[in-house]
Amino acid sequence: MRKEKGITLIALLVTLIILLILAGITITMLFGEHGVIKNAQTSNEKYNIAKAREKLELVLNTDAAVEKRTNPKYNQDDFLDELILSKVSDTKILDDIVITDGYAFKLDRSVPKLGEYIGKESDLVFPTLQVTTNVADDYKTATITINAEENKNGISKIEIIQGGFAIKEYTYDNKKEAITENFEVKQNGTYVVKVYSKLSVKDKTEVNGLVSEVEYSPNGDETYKKEHKVKVTVKDKKEKIKNIKYQWLQTTVEPAENTFTESCNDGYTIIKNEITGTWYLWTLLETESGKKNIGRSEAFNFDNEGPTIATLTATPKSGTSFSLTSKANDAQVGILKYEFYINNQLKETVKEFTDTATVTLDIGTVSDTVNCSVKVYDENGNFSEKSVIASTYLHTWWVYTITNVYYYELGILRRDNEYICRS
Repeated sequence: MRKEKGITLIALLVTLIILLILAGITITMLFGEHGVIKNAQTSNEKYNIAKAREKLELVLNTDAAVEKRTNPKYNQDDFLDELILSKVSDTKILDDIVITDGYAFKLDRSVPKLGEYIGKESDLVFPTLQVTTNVADDYKTATITINAEENKNGISKIEIIQGGFAIKEYTYDNKKEAITENFEVKQNGTYVVKVYSKLSVKDKTEVNGLVSEVEYSPNGDETYKKEHKVKVTVKDKKEKIKNIKYQWLQTTVEPAENTFTESCNDGYTIIKNEITGTWYLWTLLETESGKKNIGRSEAFNFDNEGPTIATLTATPKSGTSFSLTSKANDAQVGILKYEFYINNQLKETVKEFTDTATVTLDIGTVSDTVNCSVKVYDENGNFSEKSVIASTYLHTWWVYTITNVYYYELGILRRDNEYICRS
């Protein structure tokens, strides 16, 4: 009898096992952590990140760089934000994080340049922030209400900023509950609220409608000058003005009413000089009905001090000459020139923008000492002065012989072939 050939059960099971193993390998190669599909997705993601970075860097390295060098209105805050948003579509800026096409990067505003990639927008956790403002019924104050929350990492700090300075700060131990803060202000203007967590966000609010405020023209000047002139004008004259008082201070902290002593009228030009550094013009405006408003200008830079002279040194060069070296610096406008004097007589002028100047002066005769001085001028005409006693000798000798012929040899004074004792 003939036996028929066929697939046994064991052979079938072996075949199935092999097929399952091959299927597993195939699935792993396709869908595993290092599989074809995963690698394709990763490559595509890297391409999209690079493309988003390229868009932003093109604006920062060209448009922003040119604006920073040429446009006096450029600043690294609002101006830079508006420039980026106008040039790159599908972009948002949250504090110092810029997000394009859903990809987030750190933004270094000071350069400006793009920093590291920090992830997809959908994976980032920003604090929520809502800012509202209410003006009081008497129009003397307004209340800024801040509502913030970040329940994953918690909130560590909230700042209220005006004119680039933090005028109020709230700190927390990474508080994860909802936070509400109320801050009272007495001055119209723009206020920025910044909330800090692992990432930070900020928002701004305008305070308007408080009792009439003073407008300053110009409103600040960063150029260092010996004198600044500021015209004060009352805006939105809703009520009759009783008086305007003013003072100059080097702080952005609001002064008390009783510290204002000088008075002026609406439209008056205030002239200030004889001070140095960064100063602010503060005004106190009072209406006939008793409403008051304290405000200030932006910063004015004054320069009425000469350069700081660190040293003036004299070094003997021969029996009749010596060198004078002066080191100085000027923090405001820079050094214009050095004037070197001997016995109050101008001998030499060095006109250089430099922190060190050296001259060699010859007085023509052998002398134990002479009085020397230097005057260092800055670009605004301010000067400082420093003096020193100079000697023409390489060393000091006690002379025991009368002679009219002296020689200098390796620092030793000798007469003819006879050495004279030195101290």
